[in-house]
Amino acid sequence: MGSGDWSRTPGGRRSVWLDVFLANQNELLAFLRRKAGPRDQPRDLLHDLFIRMSQNGAAASIEDPRAYLFRAAANVAIDAARSDRYRRVETPPQTVHSLAASDPSPDALQTAIARDCLRRLDAALAKLPEETRAMIYLLRIDGLSYDEVAAMFGVSKSTVEKRVAKALRACKRQLDADDRIRR
Repeated sequence: MGSGDWSRTPGGRRSVWLDVFLANQNELLAFLRRKAGPRDQPRDLLHDLFIRMSQNGAAASIEDPRAYLFRAAANVAIDAARSDRYRRVETPPQTVHSLAASDPSPDALQTAIARDCLRRLDAALAKLPEETRAMIYLLRIDGLSYDEVAAMFGVSKSTVEKRVAKALRACKRQLDADDRIRR
């Protein structure tokens, strides 16, 4: 064990923070997905967190290493967002013609198609049992984890996963059937 072996305590045992990191790796990844959103690669942020923790000599004396890890993960996400803001290069002013050509707003047809799709999805979701529908909203809209939703409903994580998967398959079948009818 050399002086650069950050994964071991001076007594030669594996450090507590490393054990906590490994035990909570999937939760940390889900947490970073919710915090950073799609613009950042959550795995990259998880890697940054790992590096940051491995360089933090004071981490061994932390009273609640799990809470500390999640706070550090939130800080990594905040730092990434700040870094993104500073990295953006201002573009030169655009002409009116180039702005019109690159207008990202949808046209009337795209808007009508999107509204129809949302209406059909809403109808498919309305056919689901209320509790299952609530689970889907909590997972997909509110960004809760399967563990959090399971705790709210007093069921196992596996039960939530199975109900949601079955419900989403039912919604897909409904939307596919609607598409076949419309053709």
